[in-house]
Amino acid sequence: MARPRRFDEQALLDCALEAFWVGGYDRTSIEDISVASGVGNGSIYAAYGSKLGLFLAVFNRYCDGRVHLVDGIVREHTDDFESTVAHYLDAIVADCTSYDDRRGCLMLNSLADLGSRFPEVVTVGSRTISAMEKVIGDRVAATVASGEIDLSVAEVEALSAHIVLVSQGLISLSHVGVPRARLSAIAATSSRMTSLLGAAGPR
Repeated sequence: MARPRRFDEQALLDCALEAFWVGGYDRTSIEDISVASGVGNGSIYAAYGSKLGLFLAVFNRYCDGRVHLVDGIVREHTDDFESTVAHYLDAIVADCTSYDDRRGCLMLNSLADLGSRFPEVVTVGSRTISAMEKVIGDRVAATVASGEIDLSVAEVEALSAHIVLVSQGLISLSHVGVPRARLSAIAATSSRMTSLLGAAGPR
């Protein structure tokens, strides 16, 4: 039977998230996280086995949170399709520019930095992107069902993937310092183009 943990796990994961997100996996040590969190090295290793084990716990939690974020954004806006997409992309721009250091997205950063070394990172990232596409896809499908736009099932899936891709592109542009006004302009153009795609209907 596993020994109960003698520390606040959520507080530790919060500290580890900040450390990994700002410093990156390779430049962050268990000692760094131990000092920041006040949890001893031995307790961290006992709970997670290794730095990678701790990172994957942080990464899974972060990615689940991103899916919940997307779901919440989509659910809070029930207006027409174009304004729903605009609201979603605007919310993503607001989120990714809310950090002064423009740190980007831990999922996208980690896929780029660690994907070739740690297949677990790719597995979690792929699952997360699919879940985001499912959230957007359900909203697109509901819009099709209402008669507002006309798309085939395959086009619903492709459009959903496109919208998620645009949101990830905005985050990546933010990470390299593109001004918020420029990101907002790109988001507005993308939402208008998305609406036109839906209005065009299946070929």
